[in-house]
Amino acid sequence: MNPISERIVPDIGGLPPVARGDNPRYNDVVDKLVSPDATQEQRDQAYDLVAGIEKRDQVCYTDEALTEKAAQALADDRTIPVNVSEVAPLVPPGTVLGPFASSDAAATAMMGYSNPLSIAANRENGGLVFRDPNNGQFYVSTPMPGTLDGFDPSQVPQPAGLDVFACYHGHADYSKADGTRTDAAGDEFDSNNFSPQDKRVAEGGYWGDVIYVSTPNGSFRKYDAGNNQDTRLN
Repeated sequence: MNPISERIVPDIGGLPPVARGDNPRYNDVVDKLVSPDATQEQRDQAYDLVAGIEKRDQVCYTDEALTEKAAQALADDRTIPVNVSEVAPLVPPGTVLGPFASSDAAATAMMGYSNPLSIAANRENGGLVFRDPNNGQFYVSTPMPGTLDGFDPSQVPQPAGLDVFACYHGHADYSKADGTRTDAAGDEFDSNNFSPQDKRVAEGGYWGDVIYVSTPNGSFRKYDAGNNQDTRLN
């Protein structure tokens, strides 16, 4: 046990009851991890989820440890919209987050987090977008690492009950063929656009017929093989 991250409470069930929403620690965690677009009902559900962690474990965690456990619990729950930029760093690569109202919303939210990582590492990264066939909502996996010039979606875990709908990936930084960083004029990968291979992946329907890319200039693009359209989303 890590004494820095947690403190055993002999009888946490015997503590004075706290009215729902009145614990500032739990409220802070909810404010950090839950999307501003969440309904009040969803925020209340998130609060109960966070409060239940310490009650279940009979432990009073540090704020940092509680936030990490709450991030995973929210990811596992899949009914409460999350703040992707806060939750994604706290869960393993390939973890599914959501729900989102559309595939575009799911992909752009995650690329807002994953693109700076791809550029900083000068390596591609990516994941998959999933659709729940029962309610039509969308989910997206946190980024997994690729190489200088490629990303393999087959490494992404595929949760039971969700259908693969699309894939997303980041095109790293402007580079020479040997990986040396350069500027847009010297880039040898045409990094701000889909590669022919990217489009073939969508046209083959391997991971759905839609593919997204984030680029060194900060643009998010979508290629829909169904109508042969390449669209900038931001």
